[in-house]
Amino acid sequence: MKARWIGLTGAVLILTALVLGSLGPRLFPEAFWSSSSSGAMGPGMMSGGMMSGGMMSGGMMSGMMGNGMMGSTAAADPNQPFDQRFLDQMIMHHQGAVMSAQMMIADSARPELRDLAQRITTAQQREIAQMQQWRNDWYGASSTGTMPSMMNGGMIGAGMMNRDQMRQMMGANADFDRMFLQMMIPHHQAAISMAQQALNQAEHPELKTLAQSIVTTQQAEISEMQSYLRDWYGVQGQ
Repeated sequence: MKARWIGLTGAVLILTALVLGSLGPRLFPEAFWSSSSSGAMGPGMMSGGMMSGGMMSGGMMSGMMGNGMMGSTAAADPNQPFDQRFLDQMIMHHQGAVMSAQMMIADSARPELRDLAQRITTAQQREIAQMQQWRNDWYGASSTGTMPSMMNGGMIGAGMMNRDQMRQMMGANADFDRMFLQMMIPHHQAAISMAQQALNQAEHPELKTLAQSIVTTQQAEISEMQSYLRDWYGVQGQ
């Protein structure tokens, strides 16, 4: 049970950290992160219970993000080429989205969200594999830019929590559909900002092609998720 709780906590902490840009300042210029992360997590996101409750409060979030779980894998030399830093950051960003989709909406009662989870997982796992190959071909293999070992048989895998198990831990009224939507919209917005920067600064044309695909795909998914929030929950304008 403890491992399952840590698995859910880890997924949310990683997604939240990436949205807020707590990893970003080590990889990208200050101007980019100050503009892309500002306002990314608005008041509506806090209403789901996950963010305002104990899981995200106090020392748990700061401790896990600052003491190892998010520490060693996030650091990168600012003098590295832009393309290398982009690959390291976007691989990690994609992994957070895949993990969250699998844990929060893959078995949703809503067929629209099950389909969204499948599309996010399929597209972003394919892009992760491509980026990892480029990372190896252009700069050599490195553990930088990958999630901690929780992605590979630790927290994520056969013991991953499903929605019923999460409800047992967080209460029967926990609405994981809404939590996911309100977290993933700013997460996608951050990816689009990163991709737009790559369109201007990347050296490899392959990376620019990928960046344009990210912008197009994830903007469409943002519009889709916004419509779900509006139609199902009456949430406007996130």
